[in-house]
Amino acid sequence: MRRIARIGTVVLAASALCLLRLALVLLGTLVYLLLLPGVIAMKRGYPHVDRVFLWCALLGWTGAAWVAALVFVLTRRASPVRSCALPP
Repeated sequence: MRRIARIGTVVLAASALCLLRLALVLLGTLVYLLLLPGVIAMKRGYPHVDRVFLWCALLGWTGAAWVAALVFVLTRRASPVRSCALPP
């Protein structure tokens, strides 16, 4: 009887760890999706990436602010980067 109780405890602990892992993966995915406009802005080379990240982090959970930031990032063109090198 004790052996069955031990097996049940092990199965319960394994299930809890599996659920915890799943919850952490879902949380990480949600955080990435929340900050997705900032990631896109960073890859496109926008000069004010920090503002986009801040906007998404503080107001992105509302949905409307996240969509607005995503539309802003997808429709604006990045300003050209000026090189400091002297022309030949």
